[in-house]
Amino acid sequence: MKRVSVKELKELIELTVNEPISIIDVREVDEFTRGHIATAKNYPLSTLSDTMKELDHDKPHYVICQHGVRSEHACSFLENYGYKVVSVSEGMSVWDERN
Repeated sequence: MKRVSVKELKELIELTVNEPISIIDVREVDEFTRGHIATAKNYPLSTLSDTMKELDHDKPHYVICQHGVRSEHACSFLENYGYKVVSVSEGMSVWDERN
């Protein structure tokens, strides 16, 4: 499984500002609404088996959660179905919009 740090994800977001990358936030809806990456879409891990069909198989998805555990589970799950995914290792717990 591929992994990137929050710092690497921020750099990638800056480099792809004209063509945003796909960021999947697998936290629950209430966690997501308290704060998230501006371009992220919320696909809670608890409902991912039902909602994954909305994801594009042909493009990579960067998967983030609060600390990195759920994103690892989500990536393993999605990889089994042929999705191209990258886990964001540290999660939103270290995300800081000011940096």
